[in-house]
Amino acid sequence: MLSVTGCSKPPPNHTDSVILKDDVQLAADKEYVREPFNDQTRLGVIKQRTLYEIHFKPDSAKLSNLGKRDVAILAEAMRDDGGRISVPRATASDTLHAARIEQVRATLVEAGIDLTRVKIGDESTGGAGVNTIDALLIREKIRKSPMKESGGKILNDAGDGKSSGGNP
Repeated sequence: MLSVTGCSKPPPNHTDSVILKDDVQLAADKEYVREPFNDQTRLGVIKQRTLYEIHFKPDSAKLSNLGKRDVAILAEAMRDDGGRISVPRATASDTLHAARIEQVRATLVEAGIDLTRVKIGDESTGGAGVNTIDALLIREKIRKSPMKESGGKILNDAGDGKSSGGNP
């Protein structure tokens, strides 16, 4: 058996690098994974600007954990620009709905938001799309409207109004 021995230097000591402990690296990795989802959530809340029943504890004006998080996000969005926040009535009584709106106002004031620049109510916050109730009313109106019969021009390649005999 032949063995080769030679001179070798010990591995260089890297003084410009830092070795992280596993728990520190794991915490950093988790934060890097969560951050894009947190950004998506924050941007979604800001775009929607609506607090639904789920944002409040059942039959209460107290904010749920989700409600607290979303109002904090909205407070940051309202700080510079103001705007509207919708709190749909849904199944809440007039008294409960008013108390929920007051709770949102109080939470915004605690966050240092000037309420003269914020409108909180039951109406849609605007923007793209149609309120669900409005969409349902539009669909109902369409269903009740009689359909106009086509003269066959759509199905006929010639476009002369004559039926193509059912063979499009």
